[in-house]
Amino acid sequence: MPHNSPNPIRRPRAARFLLLAFSALVVVLPAAADDPTAAPDLFLARYELGRRMAAFEQEWEAVEDPAGRKRAATELGKVHQQFLTFRLAEAGRTLDLATHALRGEAPPGTNAQWAASLYAAPSTRVVDGKATELAVVVRPLYPPAGDVPKNLEVQLWFTDKQVVTVKPDRFPVTVKVPLPPLGDATGLDRKLYFMVEAGKNVRRTAVGVSQVDRAAVRVVALGKAAGGWTALDTIERATVRDRAVVLDQVLAGQVPEIDLPVAGLLANAEAMLDGKPFFTANKAGQFWLSVPLGGTKTAPIRVFVPKGLDPKKPVPVVVGLHGAGGSENLFFEGYGLGRAVAECEKRGWVFVATRSNLDFTGGPPFAAILDELAKRYPLDPKRTFLIGHSMGAVQTIRLAQKHPGKFAAVAVLGGGGAVTDAKAFTALPVFVAAGEKDFGLGYARDLNAALAAGGAKNVTYTEYPGVEHLLVVRAALPDVFARFDKAAK
Repeated sequence: MPHNSPNPIRRPRAARFLLLAFSALVVVLPAAADDPTAAPDLFLARYELGRRMAAFEQEWEAVEDPAGRKRAATELGKVHQQFLTFRLAEAGRTLDLATHALRGEAPPGTNAQWAASLYAAPSTRVVDGKATELAVVVRPLYPPAGDVPKNLEVQLWFTDKQVVTVKPDRFPVTVKVPLPPLGDATGLDRKLYFMVEAGKNVRRTAVGVSQVDRAAVRVVALGKAAGGWTALDTIERATVRDRAVVLDQVLAGQVPEIDLPVAGLLANAEAMLDGKPFFTANKAGQFWLSVPLGGTKTAPIRVFVPKGLDPKKPVPVVVGLHGAGGSENLFFEGYGLGRAVAECEKRGWVFVATRSNLDFTGGPPFAAILDELAKRYPLDPKRTFLIGHSMGAVQTIRLAQKHPGKFAAVAVLGGGGAVTDAKAFTALPVFVAAGEKDFGLGYARDLNAALAAGGAKNVTYTEYPGVEHLLVVRAALPDVFARFDKAAK
C-alpha cells in the first residue's frame, strides 16, 4: 500500500500497511442536521456505502464488457483509502461513478448524479408495534453537480397500496410513510422501498425496518437476564449477552452496517433463555452467534450451516477472515455478494466468518471458535480451510504458523504476511493472489517470494488482470475453491 511521508527512511511493507490502517482511527463528527450538503453521521454513511458496494457488485455481475469493467476498476481504486480515512460519503460517490462506468464511457449527467446520490434514512430502524407511520429523511449522500432537477420524483412505501410520492425542489426533505398494521404478530422485519426518478434515470433500493411490539421492554429484559449470568458457558448464553448489547444500540438510534432482522433476532434470543440448545446441526441457514471464550469473553461470528448434515459424517469447514474496517458480514453481504458462502452451499460445507476489527497482530481465536462449534456441528478437523483478505491475509499467515498442521489449505488474497516459521508451509497448500491494480499486490509478491525462499513446495500464485483490491476476492474464489476441492480429497 502506498504511504507518502516526508521521512526519507523507507519502512517495510507491513509497517506501511499498518500505519495506513490505523490512520482510520480519526475523530469524525456528525454533520449538521440542517446542512443539505453535509455528509451523514459515520454509522449511516457506512450503511449507505455497503448498499452502494452491493449495487456495484450486482452491476459487475450483469455487465461482462471488458472495457466497462476496466473503466470501473480504474474508478474503484480510490475507494479503499477513502474508506480507511473515513471519507465515506466520497467513497459512496466513487462507487456510484464506478457503477456508472460499467454502463458506458460518458460521465454521469445532472439527472444521473441526483438519482444516484439520494438515500432514504428512517428516523428509526425499530418501529413500535402500534405506530401507524414512519418519518423518513431523503437527502444526498454527497453533493451532486447542478440544481435539483425539475423532473425529480421520489417514492417511498412499505406496501404497494400505500405509496407516498413527493417532488422536492430542495433537500433534505422529510416524508411520512404509512406503516401496515402489525396484527397479531409480536414483530415483523419489513422493507421500506425507496425509488428516485430523474428523467430516464431510475434508482430503486430498500431499507430494513423492524416493527416490534414492546421492543424496548423486551430488550431490557433480555439484557437483565444475561446480566445475571456469572459465566457465559454456552453458545446460547454468549449469543444472548452480545445480542442484547447490539439490539440496545439499534434501539438507541445507532444504524447497523447492514439490514439486521431485529424482530427475528430478538425473538430467537428470547427463545434461547430456556437453556436448551438453539444452534444445532439439523437447523440449516445463516446465523449470527457468539462463541464463549471463558468467563465473560466471547467471539461474535456469522455461520452458514448447510442442509442435511449427518452427525456421523464430518464435513469440511471454511473460515473467512475479513479486511480492515470490515466485519464478519463482509463474507455474507460483500466479497462477490457472498460468493464464498454460495460455494460452500453447493458443496454442503460449513462456512464461518469471524470478526477481527483492526487486528494485524494475531487474528481471531481460531482454535477456540472451531472447538466450540465442533460440539454442535460435524466438522472435519482434517479438512479445515482458511481464506483471508487484506488484513485477513496477514492473519491467515500468522494462524498457519501458530497452528501448524491444522489446515488442509489456505488462501491469501490482496495482501501478505511475515513468514517467521517456514516449516509450517513446507507441504501446506497455499493459494496467494492479488489483482493487477491491487494496492496489496506488492505484499502478495513479497509473500510468494518468502514462501519460495523458505522451501514451500505447494504454493499457487496468481495475479488477476484489471482487478483491484475490492474485487480480488470475487475474482479469486473460483480458483480458491478449486484448490480446496483438491485438498479436500
